[in-house]
Amino acid sequence: MPRGLRNQSRLLPHLVIAKAASETLLFYRDDDYDAYLRLLRQLVRDRFIIVYAFCLLRDEIRLIVKPTRLGLGRVIQRLHGSHTLRINSRLQRQGSLFRGRYKSTAFAEVDLCSAVRSVHLLPVRSGYTRHAEAFTYSSHSTYLGQGEGQHDFIQIHPILDVFKGSSQFPQKSFAKYVEAAALDSDDTGITQSVSEAVDEVPVMVKPRRGRKSFLASLAERISLLLSVNLANLRSASRRQDLVMARRLMATIAVLAANQSVTEVAKFLRRDKAQISRLVSQGMDLVEADEPFRVLYDSVWQERKRITES
Repeated sequence: MPRGLRNQSRLLPHLVIAKAASETLLFYRDDDYDAYLRLLRQLVRDRFIIVYAFCLLRDEIRLIVKPTRLGLGRVIQRLHGSHTLRINSRLQRQGSLFRGRYKSTAFAEVDLCSAVRSVHLLPVRSGYTRHAEAFTYSSHSTYLGQGEGQHDFIQIHPILDVFKGSSQFPQKSFAKYVEAAALDSDDTGITQSVSEAVDEVPVMVKPRRGRKSFLASLAERISLLLSVNLANLRSASRRQDLVMARRLMATIAVLAANQSVTEVAKFLRRDKAQISRLVSQGMDLVEADEPFRVLYDSVWQERKRITES
């Protein structure tokens, strides 16, 4: 049976719920949570989404986001695809980490505060902790002014502005607002769901070049940038400069340009496992290695020029 179309309004916040597939987890170690949040931060930095709240359990993810430059489906595909690729590469496993498609509900702005509260209370209502502020991997600490800005990509002002009229600091009023519902049953906090009633926002899209053309242009750009022979880039050579060029190309193609591992593997004449390893290594370097990040950002700008031309 064909899948139904999702509403991807770019005018409304969405509650996103994604759960782990059976016999697997979404997060195994602390650095898995940190890596997921880095991906989320990058999407905000690239102005693809606005993030109002998140909660990351070992087997469930809840987000309150508003898509901007991309439809919600493409944003979540990029986010969860990259996360799955990283986990699978380390654990040497295959298949999705997630149980089917994620669930999303667009809702009216009037429900934003209660939806954020519901996300922050998920660890309490799921038995992970007795107090929302004690749970590390949610945005609740950011709303309370804690955490030394580690979640500085969260858009907290629309919610805290609601509590400015109280006699207490907005953070304290918000904390009490959340605590007051801690014993309630788990719900979404949404009373005005509009996910089925809102029309898709019309967007003018320029014709795009084929994916093969894009990969060829990307390979040419990287070859010039790193001064490597374009033919050697697709050869069997394991020279260090060629491996670096392939790593850069694979990371940009999969992580930034939403190309599939299969397509990149076919273009570079490698197997999919090799491309997956290159992308996993590249994702780590984007965060930890300044020279690699500079190269990545440089080619990212060129990628946008190629796509828009």
